[in-house]
Amino acid sequence: MSTSWVVTTAAERIALDDAKQGETTFTVTNPGTRADRAVFEVVPGDSADPAWFTVDQPQRQVAASGSASFLLAVAVPAGAAPGTYEVRGRVYSSSEAPEESSVLSNRVVFDVAAPPAAPRRRIPLWIIAVAAGLVVVTGIVVTLVVTLGGGDGQAGRPQPAVAGSGPATVPDVTQLNEAQAAFELRRSGLVPGLVKHRNDSTRNDTVVEQSVKAGSTLQKGDAVGLVIAVRLAPPVPKTADNATISLKDGKLEWDQAEPYVTHWSVAYWPKICIGQNQNPPTLACAFVSVAIVRVDARSAVPPLQPARSNLSPAPYDVYNLDFDGTFQWTVAAVDDFGIVGPASPVRTGTLGF
Repeated sequence: MSTSWVVTTAAERIALDDAKQGETTFTVTNPGTRADRAVFEVVPGDSADPAWFTVDQPQRQVAASGSASFLLAVAVPAGAAPGTYEVRGRVYSSSEAPEESSVLSNRVVFDVAAPPAAPRRRIPLWIIAVAAGLVVVTGIVVTLVVTLGGGDGQAGRPQPAVAGSGPATVPDVTQLNEAQAAFELRRSGLVPGLVKHRNDSTRNDTVVEQSVKAGSTLQKGDAVGLVIAVRLAPPVPKTADNATISLKDGKLEWDQAEPYVTHWSVAYWPKICIGQNQNPPTLACAFVSVAIVRVDARSAVPPLQPARSNLSPAPYDVYNLDFDGTFQWTVAAVDDFGIVGPASPVRTGTLGF
């Protein structure tokens, strides 16, 4: 079932400072009974440029009945036309397509003021001559730097601004890492869309799929989703080995190295003993797998209850099935496609009475 997200705005208007910068907050609430990962996207008005907006951590895990705040920063370039602009926020679940669970916020407006008129001054001819000379020298220096090499390292480059309107050709970003793919998309006039992760240790940190085929034509500012191959690490149990877990409020806990993991698979093996009522009594015990549970948090309550039952009512040959509360457990991360990663070390626990 899709999460019925609720999006509220902190204010109806964003006040820009003298540098034409400002910010506001959108609050996203998850009214459901299970945690979900929210994706926040900026939806500019018709005349606003998507490159003016940035969002701090656009993907966020939101607990059941909880909320998360998304900070939207606005930076309008000096050459922007004066006027009133608007922007909205769109939220949807990371595990679903935007059209299945997206919710739009109310609009938030901001004003871009016209630059103050500069006083007209006559410039002496000698200043114009010196400036012209500097332009020539600067052009020569820039040409030499470009020709002789200034480095083409991806990490040192600023991300291209996505501006304007019109058609844009989708580049092939497969075989690149996520940062390189984002750079190429923006250089083509597009933006990275929904990012999903697939457990694949042979192609770690590589784009293996893109939502729109390379060579296709989109409009500038459109989003292209990415599938990134990752190497999931085993979760690290925080609950100590041989710990006693309270039946009332006890739970098992673990850490995960990858922050984008939001699902885990937990397996349980209770210790089952079968005994025969005879003199002397015989007893055989073994850990038996009875439950594999998927959870959406870094903790789980063991779905086990101590119990004892007779398998046969015969008066002299009675077999008893006994679970004294001892069990083993392990946990593994699950990627966005349901693929289970490597499991944590097996640990033993005991249900406390």
